[in-house]
Amino acid sequence: MNIRLTFLGICMLATTWCSAQNIAQTDLQALTELQSLASENSDPKDLLEVTGAYPVAAVHGKATVGFIGRLAAGVSEDDWRAWAANEEAVTAGACREGIASFRIDAYELDLLWQTPMELVELASCAVPDVNKARYGTRVDSVHAGYNLPQPYHGEGVLIGVLDWGFDYTHPMFYDTTLTESRIRGVWDQYRQAGPAPDGFDYGAVAESPDEIQSFQSDTSNVYGYSTHGTHVAGIAGGGGAGIGLKGMAPAAEFLFATLMVDEASSLDAFVWMQNVAEADGKRLVINNSWGLPQWGTPDGSSLSNQFIDSMSDEGVVFVSSNGNNGDSDFHIDYTFNEPGDTIRSRVKFYPLNANPNAWGQNLTLWGEEGESFEMGFQLVTGISNVVAESPLYNTDDGPMFLDTIEVYGNDTIIYDVVLEQSHPANGRPFVQMRVHKGDANLSVIMQVTSESGRVHAWNHTHLTNDVGNWGQDFQAAQPSWLNGDPYYGIQQPACGHSVIAVGAYSSEYLNPVGTEVGGSLAYFSTYGPTLDERLKPNFSAPGLNVESSLSSFRDGNYSITNSVVFDGVEYEFAKLSGTSMSSPATAGVVALMLEANPELTPADVRSILESTAREDDDTGVIPAEGDHVWGHGKVTASQAVLKALTWDSTLGTSDLHLDQTFVYPNPTSNHLWFHGLSPVKSTWEVFDIHGRSCDSGNSPNLSSIDVSGLPSGIYIVQVLNDGSAEEFKFLKR
Repeated sequence: MNIRLTFLGICMLATTWCSAQNIAQTDLQALTELQSLASENSDPKDLLEVTGAYPVAAVHGKATVGFIGRLAAGVSEDDWRAWAANEEAVTAGACREGIASFRIDAYELDLLWQTPMELVELASCAVPDVNKARYGTRVDSVHAGYNLPQPYHGEGVLIGVLDWGFDYTHPMFYDTTLTESRIRGVWDQYRQAGPAPDGFDYGAVAESPDEIQSFQSDTSNVYGYSTHGTHVAGIAGGGGAGIGLKGMAPAAEFLFATLMVDEASSLDAFVWMQNVAEADGKRLVINNSWGLPQWGTPDGSSLSNQFIDSMSDEGVVFVSSNGNNGDSDFHIDYTFNEPGDTIRSRVKFYPLNANPNAWGQNLTLWGEEGESFEMGFQLVTGISNVVAESPLYNTDDGPMFLDTIEVYGNDTIIYDVVLEQSHPANGRPFVQMRVHKGDANLSVIMQVTSESGRVHAWNHTHLTNDVGNWGQDFQAAQPSWLNGDPYYGIQQPACGHSVIAVGAYSSEYLNPVGTEVGGSLAYFSTYGPTLDERLKPNFSAPGLNVESSLSSFRDGNYSITNSVVFDGVEYEFAKLSGTSMSSPATAGVVALMLEANPELTPADVRSILESTAREDDDTGVIPAEGDHVWGHGKVTASQAVLKALTWDSTLGTSDLHLDQTFVYPNPTSNHLWFHGLSPVKSTWEVFDIHGRSCDSGNSPNLSSIDVSGLPSGIYIVQVLNDGSAEEFKFLKR
C-alpha cells in the first residue's frame, strides 16, 4: 500500500514503516504532535495533563496512547498477542474479526510501525465514548436545555435494568455531586439468603440505601462476577463519577435485578420493578440488554411477550437490544414449490475451544401455518462424500421429542429433536435440533424438504449453560446448496409487539481537529424483520466502543480507559460494543421523555422516537415505513423530548409541526437545519453572544445553513421571513 505523508516530520517516523501498513493522514498529524509533546514533557504525569485532546491515558503509571488496528493477512489473534507480549511498551486489548485494540507507551511510539497490522488508526478519544453517545443521540442538547423550556436529566423516572454484574458501590450510580446513591432497589435472584421481595420466594432484595450498600455487589452466577450490568446501567443513567462520564439520564433512579437465566425469572423481575415504581408514583422504563433465541417464538406471540405487552398496556416502557448477529449469515429463507424440492446447507460450528461451555449448534426452523416440512442432516467427509445421515423428521409427526445419536466409525454425533405440527403459540410447524459433533472431522449438512410452503431456519451456537445467542453461518459448500443471510434475526424479547428494539451504530463525535466523524452502522447490529414481517429494529443508537463503568468486583480482564478513586476504592471504565450498549442509551432517552411528559404511553414513546429518528449520509434515505437494518433511523433525543412536550396522548399526535419552529441538531458542528419555516425567500444573519455579525445570506427556501466555519461558541441566528423576524440560539461545537 502507498503511504502518503503530509508533514515532513513524519518521514523520520516512517523509516521503519511496515510496507503493508496504512494510516490516515490526520492520525499521522496527531502522532507527530504527540511525539512533540512527549519530547517537551519527560514526566508521564506532565504529559497526561497536556494531552487531553488525544487518546492518552495512564496505564500502570505510564502514559500510553490507544490505537485500533486490523491484523495483516495471515496474522492470527494468537500471533498478535504473542507479538505484543514480547514488547513491554505494547499492551494488547480486545480482538474481534481481526480488529484489535492496543496501547503503546507514549515515549515509544516508533513501535507503532512494527506492529503486524495492515491498517492502524489512532483511537478516536477526543471525548469519552459515553460522551460520544450523548453527542450522537443529541442528548447533550437536552441536558443543556437548548430549544427546550428547561434542561432534562431524568428526574422522577425509574430505570430498571435486568442484567448480571452489578457493582452497587460504583460512583456512577451516585448523583452528580457524589453525595447520594441513586439506586432505589436491587434484587439479586442468585443470592438465596433473603429476604425475597414481597410476593416472591427466592433471591434477596434490598430497598434502602444502607441495605443496598451492605450487599456491595450481586453474587457470582453463570457469568462469574460479571460487569455487564454495571456497564449497561452507566450508559443509561450514569452520573459521571466526578470525571464527566455522564449517561443519558444522570438524575434518574435505578432498579437492578440480577437475572437468573430463564424467562420466568425475568417476568418476576419486571413485576417487582413495576411494584416499586407504582409505590413511588414514578414512571418506569425497563432495559433488557440480553436475548436468547431458545425463548419462545420470534414473532412476538410467545407467552413472555404477551406478558410484556400486558405490562406495556399498564404503562411500563420496555427497551431491548436488537441482537449482535448482523455479521452472521445464520438464516435461510426458502419457499418450496414442488414435491421432492430439497435444500441443503453446511452448518458452521462454533469452535469448542473458544468457550468452556461450548457444546454444539442449535438449528431452529419455522414453517407456515397449515404446511408441513421434513428436516434432518447428512454427515460429509471432504467436499461432498456423504458417509451417514439422520432420518428426515416430519413436522406432521409432532409434537415429539427425540434424543438420539448417529455413529460413523469412531465418531458419535449426539443430537436431539423437538417437533411441532402446530406450535401452540402461533400455529406454525416447528423443528429444533441441537447437534454435538465434538472433535469429529465431519461436516454436518442440514437438509430440508417439502412440497410447498415457506420455511425459515437459523443456526445458533448452543452452550451447556443455555446462554448462547450468537449465530454461525449456513454455507453453500456445493453449487446447488444454499448460503445463509443475516436477515430475520430478531430474538426474544426484542421481537415483541410492544418492545422497543434498538440497533447499533458507531456514534458521531469530534476528532482532535474538530471534524465530525463516525456514524456508520455497527457491523454486528442484527437485521430484521420479525418472523411475522414486522419492522425491527425500531431505530438505532450508539453501540460501538461505548465507554462506561466496570464493576470493581468483576473477575474478567478489560482494557481500562479511565479510573477514579471514590471512598478509597479505585473504580474503572472500559469500552464495550454491542446492542447491549445501544439499548440502554435509548432507555436513558426514554427517561428524559418521561420526565418531560409523564403522561406518555409506551406506544406514544415508540411513535415519537420513530418519527423523530434522523436520516443522514450513513443511513441513506429510509422509507417512511422504515427498513430492517436501521429501523426509522438514528435516535435523536433533542427532537424526541421537544415532541414529547407537545404530545397529545388522547389523539396520539403532536402539534409541534403546526405552531413551532426550531433549529437542529443543537449543538451542531457543520450544518444547522430549520424546522417549521414558511417556504418563502428568507434572509438570515448569525450573531455571536456580543451581538457582532458573523455570517449572513439569503435563500429562496431556507432549510439549513453551513456553520462549519464558525469558531466554537454560542450564537443567535436571525431569520427575516415574509416581513417577520425569528431568532434561534444554538451552540457551535
